[in-house]
Amino acid sequence: MQLHEYIDLLHGGTEDHAGSDAVKRSAVELAHSLREPLQLKVRTAPELAQVFARRSRAHDALLVHVPLHISDCFLIAIFRNGVPTAQEHLLFDIGAEYQEPMLDCPEFGVAEPANEANIRHWIPLLQGQPSAFAVIERRGGTYMQVFADLEGFHLEHQLVTPGSHYRRTEPVSADEAVDTLVSYACEKYEWAYKPWERLELQAT
Repeated sequence: MQLHEYIDLLHGGTEDHAGSDAVKRSAVELAHSLREPLQLKVRTAPELAQVFARRSRAHDALLVHVPLHISDCFLIAIFRNGVPTAQEHLLFDIGAEYQEPMLDCPEFGVAEPANEANIRHWIPLLQGQPSAFAVIERRGGTYMQVFADLEGFHLEHQLVTPGSHYRRTEPVSADEAVDTLVSYACEKYEWAYKPWERLELQAT
């Protein structure tokens, strides 16, 4: 599942749901089975009491949150239409939503808050630079990055780990790159509805 699909499930709100032990156990088992492809650190399986569920009010979907090795990070398993096994999943860092995003442009020696003014100033200047790279970091492994070359601006974003890393399907213009990064930094989420594809990164 990509982020925009998860956001769609939240439209109309969610509500607490007790969730059966069987559903919670299924979600924990899913997290364990995805440990290698998602590059999750090994940890003791969480107690079922630590696993919690929310029900989408607008969709017949149960969002079961399995805590990960990072505080306030979860694998969210999506159970639809009362089926006892999850059909989809997403890594999500809830804690990152409350952190001030930072903009880092090594070429210019910039490390400052990723506000709209700073993004609109620095990002267009990347093209043609020897190190045409910048990153907006929310927390730990959750970030968006951009690099520029003769083809345009290449955007990538990551949710929690390199196992959940995505890139825009094609290079974009400077203006679109700036708008996407502003949307990301300002939590407007228009960026999530652009075309992204999952990118396989090797564990380091």
